[in-house]
Amino acid sequence: MRDARTRVATIAAAALIAGTCASPPRPREAALRIAKNPPAIIEGRVTDPTGHPAAGIGVRGIPRGEDIPWTAPAFTDCEGRFRLAVPAPAAYAFLLSWKDTAVLTPDSDDPSNVAVSAQPGQTVSGVALVFDAEEWRRATDAAPETTPSCP
Repeated sequence: MRDARTRVATIAAAALIAGTCASPPRPREAALRIAKNPPAIIEGRVTDPTGHPAAGIGVRGIPRGEDIPWTAPAFTDCEGRFRLAVPAPAAYAFLLSWKDTAVLTPDSDDPSNVAVSAQPGQTVSGVALVFDAEEWRRATDAAPETTPSCP
């Protein structure tokens, strides 16, 4: 009986420790400070390589530095326009997604190569990003056959 209780206590302690280790780390002071600032707004447009708008594309700002909180993506409208609210001050690159799939391509026009700096409360407009469906098809079966657009 004692061995069974010891085993149960050991399993319970291991589960408690495992649960504690799985929790996210506490944000550092710099991240907390940045999160208190007014967000910056990044506005732009996603097009295909020929300049046609890409609709329904997820646009995520990728912080280019430590301690900058990540935010949810914005989605392009029928004209390919997006508007992101991001923590600032910070610099960002971008990751595009379509139907929950994101691809980084080796193309020099890939949004991950774009760099935009933003200050608290600032609106940065005119960011141009390229969604290249052909490059995506080379990387994944989940790519659209053409650039997504509105009817």
